Amino acid sequence: MSKTANETKLLMAQIKNSILDYLTEELKINSDALKPYEGDNLLPDNTNDEVLKIREIEAVKLRDRIHELNRHIAVIKRMIPTGK
Repeated sequence: MSKTANETKLLMAQIKNSILDYLTEELKINSDALKPYEGDNLLPDNTNDEVLKIREIEAVKLRDRIHELNRHIAVIKRMIPTGK
């Protein structure tokens, strides 16, 4: 394999790792943000129904973001060659 091909593979691997690092960081941020919504049973019994509804909507949004980030991470891991 030529030097240029090796350099290209190295650059692609570096870019892949950079993208995966960013997406993984975003995944952690969203997962951490979801944790408070998972404990709705800790809310007072007299919590307004509208508040509960808004909390569930936000939790659904966060779960969707987490799902999408996991999908993007999986695709990038499979899409870009690792040089093996």
